[in-house]
Amino acid sequence: MKVRRTAMVKTLIRHPEILLLLLVAIISTVALPLRSYFVVLPHFSEKLLDYSEEEAEKTAHFWASKVIRLSPSQPITLHEDIDALMKSAIVEFGLEKVKIFDADGKIVYSTAPADIGKINRHDYFTLIVAEGKKFSKIVTKNQQTLEGRVVTKDVAEIYIPLKNNNKFAGAFELYYDLTARKEELDRLLIKEAVIGAAISLFLFGLVLMVIIHACKVNYYRYLAEEQIKLLNRDLEKIVDAQTRELKVTQEVSIQSLAILAESYDPDTGEHLNRIRNLTSTIAERLKSEGPYASYLAGKDNYIDELALASILHDIGKTSIPVEILSKPDKLTKEEFEIVKGHTSIAGLVLRLGNETFLKEFGKDSYLALAADIALYHHERWDGTGYPHGLKGEEIPLSARIVALADVYALCSERPYKEPWSHERAVDLIKSEAGKHFDPVVVAAFLDIEQSIKKDFQSYLSG
Repeated sequence: MKVRRTAMVKTLIRHPEILLLLLVAIISTVALPLRSYFVVLPHFSEKLLDYSEEEAEKTAHFWASKVIRLSPSQPITLHEDIDALMKSAIVEFGLEKVKIFDADGKIVYSTAPADIGKINRHDYFTLIVAEGKKFSKIVTKNQQTLEGRVVTKDVAEIYIPLKNNNKFAGAFELYYDLTARKEELDRLLIKEAVIGAAISLFLFGLVLMVIIHACKVNYYRYLAEEQIKLLNRDLEKIVDAQTRELKVTQEVSIQSLAILAESYDPDTGEHLNRIRNLTSTIAERLKSEGPYASYLAGKDNYIDELALASILHDIGKTSIPVEILSKPDKLTKEEFEIVKGHTSIAGLVLRLGNETFLKEFGKDSYLALAADIALYHHERWDGTGYPHGLKGEEIPLSARIVALADVYALCSERPYKEPWSHERAVDLIKSEAGKHFDPVVVAAFLDIEQSIKKDFQSYLSG
């Protein structure tokens, strides 16, 4: 039930036009009957009264010439046969009752003889009719007339003033029987109300059906979305687990391969970790500011892949005889030429590996970085390095960074040398800025060398 309510709320939020349509339907359902009662009914009643007034005025003036005489100096004089004439008028014009008033408001004739002699002192008579204006009112069944009489029919009570030489001389009061017309009007209003209500209910029902259908659709969509979310979470967990597993497997494989390359050195694992940590630290500094910042910031996962690839910088040493690599004495010229070959061999092998990845996935892997590092990390900024004698920015940035990190690793003990102090390594790096090393990379290293010194033991232990 809660899910259905949630689905309905989401439906109305996503489709406010449905809510607007529902609101219009509700307003229409309420407004149409109210319109019939407050607009249509008064309008028709007014028209019916106007029509009755016109008929009454014609009737009064017609019968006034037949039943009364008006004289400037005398009161109203009635015709001798007024009763007979009035009875004929009642039948002919559909009148319910007739009264005749003189100028003082006194009833001089009435079809109900008991009214004769009474004086109308009501404001509507003295202030309206006596001023020569018509006055009328519809009185429904069992309601009181203006004079306080309860009627048994629907009637129009109409006062028509009579004038003599533009002076008020008296008035006719006619009671028109409106029962048949009123019933017809009521039927018309009921018919309109029924049609209006039917249209409103139809519109309301239609909107309700749309909302129910939309809610059902949204309900099932909501269930599907929740199910997809659950599946995605499970899938993400599986993918994350497999990604971690692949990443760990990859790193272990790379590290194993790198260690194999330097198997002559029992401290190789720590050495590789030092290279990796320092490479990452220098690259992070270069990314924060300086001429290489935008380049590094524009490459996703560059620093992580660079750090990982850095441990393969000497992978080509697997092709060098162990007795040369582990020789404690200075190498001969021939032996050094053999050692220098490890860069070209590693670059070739790693590039072949990257080409396979590139063909399969359409992009370079970390092996492209590893190939650049392995091939060029012995190149020098001044162009005196090997294997190709590249100069300055011809050397890939990755190789320039790892070259410095590799030299700083002189701090640790190796089979062919004693360990150096931090200060001695820093002095060497300073002195080689613009010669062996990229000056920008040296500057980045010097910016962080105090923190490196503070964590010197950490670098030594990997």
